[in-house]
Amino acid sequence: MKITFYGAAGGVTGSKHLVEIGKNRVLLDCGSFQGRRQITRELNSELPFDPSTITAVVLTHGHLDHCGLLPLLVKNGYKGNIFSTEATRDISQWILMDSAHIQLADQEYMLRHKIKGHELAEPLYTAEDVAATMSRFANVPYVDKNNDWFAINNNLKIKLYNAGHILGSAAVVLAGYENGQEIKLAYSGDLGRKGTPLIDDPDYIQDEISLLLMESTYGDRTHEPIDKAVEILKNVIKSTLANKGKIIVPSFALGRTQELVYLLHQISDRGGLGNMPIYVDSPLASEITEVFRKHREIYDRETWIDFEQFGEVPMSFKNLHFVSSVDESKSLNTLPGPFMIISSSGMCEAGRIVHHLINNISNAKNTILITGFQAQHTAGRRLVEGVKKIKLFGKEYGIKAQVVVLNEFSAHADEPALIDYASHIKGLKEIFLVHGEPTQASALSLALNKTLPGVKIAIPQMHETVEIN
Repeated sequence: MKITFYGAAGGVTGSKHLVEIGKNRVLLDCGSFQGRRQITRELNSELPFDPSTITAVVLTHGHLDHCGLLPLLVKNGYKGNIFSTEATRDISQWILMDSAHIQLADQEYMLRHKIKGHELAEPLYTAEDVAATMSRFANVPYVDKNNDWFAINNNLKIKLYNAGHILGSAAVVLAGYENGQEIKLAYSGDLGRKGTPLIDDPDYIQDEISLLLMESTYGDRTHEPIDKAVEILKNVIKSTLANKGKIIVPSFALGRTQELVYLLHQISDRGGLGNMPIYVDSPLASEITEVFRKHREIYDRETWIDFEQFGEVPMSFKNLHFVSSVDESKSLNTLPGPFMIISSSGMCEAGRIVHHLINNISNAKNTILITGFQAQHTAGRRLVEGVKKIKLFGKEYGIKAQVVVLNEFSAHADEPALIDYASHIKGLKEIFLVHGEPTQASALSLALNKTLPGVKIAIPQMHETVEIN
């Protein structure tokens, strides 16, 4: 068996891991890279393998850094199926359509304003390419109490365990045959943390597995309790109400936005918002929220306790307004505060959030609220690092707004949770740490060596191939 790490190796975006078992070539995720436009353009524009040679694609979840290059894969010759949960399929459709739309809109904006580097904004794929991609999805249920396998072909099968990261997210157990022997490995995808709103906690893998590919996004830290973040959120709201300012929240349209809206719903029910409007300015987030409402069978028990037993629909309350049209979005620029805008993208690199930052980042009354991991070389990361000026769409802006960072809202497991997850896998002999920057992966490697001394820990690099005997 061979594994080649084509993305999310030495970094946190562009997840792509190619597993070769016998004659089968299985691609685990096919995500896009995020960061500086020129660098990501080079990384995303060409796939580092021949798509026509891939047997199957298994998709862990619908975040863009895991599914974002699927249309390019199909466009360039992939003929097989894309295996995922039904919820991931529903989410991916909106994520990919939005990506195609943003690519086109960004190109038009840069051309219209004659911004340097506009040649780097040519769309990688279109809405038609996305439609062709969606026809290849095959729904796979979470593994049930019967512990059944899902057959891809006569020599390849998978199980999907709930990863607890976002709606529909899964950890994968892959089994195939080589030289008459069955070989199994597990891939965590992105693991969620326990106790987050809406989504069940991650399920432990019950199969005996010798090899694990595991994320390491927060492998060097322990998260504070979510309750602490809620208190900070309440304080930000309180000060914003007093200052009549605006809270600008760059948020992933998938997962983070729904969690925030869930918590704001709770705060509203307890009188903590007053009349302050909450604007979700992302057509994508609106569509994704509808997917969440469709798949209420996946909600955790706390959702029932918090809302549904009282006849309330989660993520639907009087202060909440979904913004759809461009004109509505633009009108928020001149609307007096106080209010909150939640808008994608989460790393401040594209979409409507960039325009909201341009119009609000230089006002000291306002707050920029960062609620998730920001990858290196992104505008979001520079805000977290405390820069005084930032370049958005080629123009520099002074930062006078307060920047508040709430990592406690992360949908990724922290170091103790990752160690706990790996410790529950029977027969584990080797772990490859992916989806983490070098500092985080190295810290987790050291911690795992102490906890699991008999297990080999490796940190693969981009384009590295390992052979497992």
